[in-house]
Amino acid sequence: MIRALTTAASGMVAMERQQQALANNLANAETPGFKAVMSELLAFPEQRLALWDYDSGGPTGSQIGRITTGVAFQEGVPLWTPGTLQTTGRTLDVAIRDSTPAGPYAVVWNGGMGAATTLFPGPVQTTAAQPGVQSPALAAPVPPAPVNPSPGAVQTVAGQVVAGPNGVLEVAGRPLAVLNADGQPLAGVFAARNPAYQGQALAGGDGRPLYDNHGQPSYRWVDAAGNVVGQPGDDAWLGAGLRVGNADDMGWHSFFAVDYAAQPGAGSGGPAWVLTRDGHFALDANNILVDAAGRPVLPIGPSGLPIPGGRIRINPAYQGKDLFQPDGLPVVDSAGNPSYSVIDANGNPVAGRLGVVDADVTQLNPLGAGEFALAGATTAAQALALLRPGSGSVQPGSLEQSNVDASATMTQMLAALAQYEANQRVLRTEDTLLGDAVEQVGKVNA
Repeated sequence: MIRALTTAASGMVAMERQQQALANNLANAETPGFKAVMSELLAFPEQRLALWDYDSGGPTGSQIGRITTGVAFQEGVPLWTPGTLQTTGRTLDVAIRDSTPAGPYAVVWNGGMGAATTLFPGPVQTTAAQPGVQSPALAAPVPPAPVNPSPGAVQTVAGQVVAGPNGVLEVAGRPLAVLNADGQPLAGVFAARNPAYQGQALAGGDGRPLYDNHGQPSYRWVDAAGNVVGQPGDDAWLGAGLRVGNADDMGWHSFFAVDYAAQPGAGSGGPAWVLTRDGHFALDANNILVDAAGRPVLPIGPSGLPIPGGRIRINPAYQGKDLFQPDGLPVVDSAGNPSYSVIDANGNPVAGRLGVVDADVTQLNPLGAGEFALAGATTAAQALALLRPGSGSVQPGSLEQSNVDASATMTQMLAALAQYEANQRVLRTEDTLLGDAVEQVGKVNA
């Protein structure tokens, strides 16, 4: 009964959070460049079910299944599927045409703590479950290691997840990062193939382990010495997991870079730059190109990266119609006037253009108003280290529409409401049963 109450209560909270995310998607169905957020739910530790031998008074050891004990709203993950490009004819509108390659992706260590660690330097032991198969020495489960918060510690790479040397799960020769419930990497922790696992696939589409017919998970948590420190489902490792996906929710995508710190009231300690897909630009009082939130759009320099402190200033003497060429360079009118100039932080003309940069979307945090912050980047130098020259292209005179499917979102909202009400009915039923039990205690037949 207690399990039913806690499961229903956690389900109601999760459905409420999911409903909020869906409502925000629906409210931004007309916002240019907006990316719908997909709700990720986290199941509480599962309990294994086993046959019970009443003669001996204990379990037989034969697994008959698993049962969950509740669910929680873990995070909202933006879906990066491109929206429809719509021609507006407005000279200050610019759309991004993305070119992220399709295929599987995963979050791996990007050097430092994890990839640079020598894995399994010591001896290994033979498992009893599968004689002759070597596995790391089993250690008592311990809580996760401290989080390594340094920007760029992990990154997304394309490729299939495979079992590398010593069974460590990797992509392109780099071990997968183990993330906590907040999406931060756990230092010195790795996922290694479970030698007792008899399946083929190593991880599900959501990064969770797969289970064979004997209830064995496809991978376990190990330290750099190869000691098993836990496995998915352990209480101490609640929320820990891998992140795998595809170009719809991972990978390097193209954005406009915006100088967030330049706006009055931005405050200290916040992001230096932010990224946006909303190309519905405008001009401030000084003819500086700004985004929909009024923040200066950063020009792209010869290196393909943003110019710190740079600005795109529209030329008031320009008499042409279009402001940007298909490559983002200025247009020159019949009198030889360029449509805009690029200036540095001191107001001096420099080489540059309107363009895009690529960012690993797993390292972005939504800010609202269609803007995303680079995780942990509070200075321009830190932001530069997390960006790449843009692989996408710009399309002047157009806007990328929101990728929210209004009809599907409404259906999902109704489904979330139905699940909320179902959990609510469970609570009412259990409340009634508890009340009846209290009333009947101590009663005897007259």
